[in-house]
Formats: sequence, structure tokens, C-alpha cells
Amino acid sequence: MRITKVEIIPVDIPRSRVLSLSHYGRLGEGRPLEFVLTRVHTDEGVTGLGECPPLPPLSPESQPVIVEVLRSWIVPNILGLDPFDLMEAWRRMDYYAPTYPMAKAAIDMALWDIIGKKLGLPLYRLLGGGRAARIPLVGLVGLGAPEDVVRDAGRYISEGYKGLRLKIGPGRDVECVRALREAFGGEVDIRVDCNQAYSRNGAVRVIRALERFDVELVEQPTPWWDFKALAEVAKRVETPIMPHESIYLISDVKALLDMGAIGVLGLKTYRPGGGVTSARRLLEVARVLNLPCLMHDDVELGVSLAAAAHIISAYSGVITHRCELSGYPEWLADDVVTRPMRFIDGYAEVPEGPGLGVELDPEKAGRYSKGVIELAG
Repeated sequence: MRITKVEIIPVDIPRSRVLSLSHYGRLGEGRPLEFVLTRVHTDEGVTGLGECPPLPPLSPESQPVIVEVLRSWIVPNILGLDPFDLMEAWRRMDYYAPTYPMAKAAIDMALWDIIGKKLGLPLYRLLGGGRAARIPLVGLVGLGAPEDVVRDAGRYISEGYKGLRLKIGPGRDVECVRALREAFGGEVDIRVDCNQAYSRNGAVRVIRALERFDVELVEQPTPWWDFKALAEVAKRVETPIMPHESIYLISDVKALLDMGAIGVLGLKTYRPGGGVTSARRLLEVARVLNLPCLMHDDVELGVSLAAAAHIISAYSGVITHRCELSGYPEWLADDVVTRPMRFIDGYAEVPEGPGLGVELDPEKAGRYSKGVIELAG
């Protein structure tokens, strides 16, 4: 089997809701969310799907950057490869496109999809999982006044969610968490996401004030580039710190672990490192180091959500915290797969079928696409 053609498909999907977060206000209000899909073809007629969901300013790669890196550097250098030869694909991707994990993720995911389809096995089985697991989820609540976050959280609680991720920032932090605890008591886990909103000392002060409310973890309290500040915050508080914007490459994970700045390792299908392969490598590190970890996301389409669900299912014995999966219909007005991810009673179900278990809806992909770029060889 060899790779004969790759389609690069940038798509823009309308929002169903707008997310508010510190520094950025109502993120991207008035604009659709941008994604990049890939469809990798082989000489045996087996095709695979990949996706990455760029979300500037939270992700360093934008949709146009990802498309150009794929078109000019990654795809031309993997055409003709056997899709089973993942290590060679990664050697070439890393050589011709140092960094750029999001672009690589869209290819890696599609190669795993091809391997699963060729072998007739779902991705979670390829990764060593024995059976598909129902995945307990955490609901995402945007930045807001106490009464707003209680209202939004109440919707999740009524749907069966047992965990919440609350966006916080200066003036919208301690009182909001207090309001959630007063409204829902100890029946729900609460984690907070700062999106780099605090200085080093400000973060310590706020996190210490939050600790009386039994906060599960604090995500990215300080600027992404200041690893030293993040490590100092981690040493001065009791609540585990989970970097997000600070971990883009696998080398970032090593640096932050060496500095004592990671209390919980948060992984996505597209960073750090990129793709199923990088997530697998890091989850094995977490297994060896007994490091608390979880999978989380930005807002994603059904391809990336499916990959995440399979990874979570396969590594359910390693992942220590409830995971986060967000997309249609909660934040997106539509999806581009024929059967979108099912969210029932606060749980996600792993898609059935070989590979990722999802197929592209050609009508919807065409409706939302900015044009398909085809490279063959």
C-alpha cells in the first residue's frame, strides 16, 4: 500500500455560541470557526481522514499557515510512502517542517485511520484498548459574572455532567467559583482555566484563595512563554497546575517537567507534538512517571473528536481526570461527518467502526469548504 493523493480541505463552520475568556473577550465573535481537514488516499482505495482545529490566539498555527505547510512541505514529502510506516512519515515531517505539530496532526490522524480500516480494527484497539469505554466529560463554562456561570453550569448539571471547566480572569475568579460551590455543593468537580490572565504573584494569590473551594486543577495561570513563572506558581500553591498554551512541542513537556511546572499533563490531538502518535508517546510517559493526565480540546469537528475519544478509551487506565470534548451542537452549528459525536448524560460515546469510525459528509464538506487542494504523486 502507498499514499497516492492527499486532499487539504480548509473549512469554516458557523458558531452556535461564542466563548468568553480572559484577555480575548468574546473570542472571534462574528466569525466562523476555522478548521483544516485532510483526506489521504492510497493505491488500494483505502482513505483516511485527519483534522486540526486552529484557534488563534490560543494556537500558534492558523488555518492559512497549516494549509501552506501541508501543501508546500509535508504532503509532497510523504507521497508514495506506505501509510503503515508511521516512523518514516514522522521522520520526514519533522525534517521538512520542524515544529508545526498541528499540520502534522492532520496527516498522522489520517494514517492511523487508514491502518485501522485496512486491518478492520477501531483505533482504540490499535492503541491497545480492549473495548470502547463511555467517557465521562467536563462541561465548558465561559467567563462571566457569578449569576451567568451558575446559569450555564446548571445546564450541564441537568444533563448529567459531574465536572466543570470554568474560564476565569481578574475580577471574574474567586466569587464565580464560590457561586458554583454554593449552588451545586460537592456534587461537581470544578477546574479553572486562566488563559494566561495573571502575573506570577497574582496567580499565587488567586489560587490560594480558590483552594478553600476544592478546585481540581488550574490551567495556564501565567503567560505561555514564562516557564519559570509557571514553575514558581506550581511550587507555591497546593492545587495542581496544568499548562496548556505553554506546551506546543514535546520538548516543552520535558522542560516543564524538569522545572516542576506540570501537576497535570493536558494533551490534545494536535498538541503537544501533534497527532495520535504524539499523544500515545506522552501517555506512555505519563504511565511510567505516574503523572496525572487528561485529554482536553478546543472546539473541534467530528474527526478530531473521534480520534480523542479512541485515545481516551484506549488509555482509560492511564488518564486520571475527566476529559473535555467540545463541538457540535454545543459550540458549533454543524459538523462535517455523517454521524457526529454523541454526548449523552454527560458522557461521550466512542464512534463504532474501523479506524476513527467516522466518514466525511461530502455535501457539508463542500458547503463549508474554501476549496480543496489536491496533491498527487
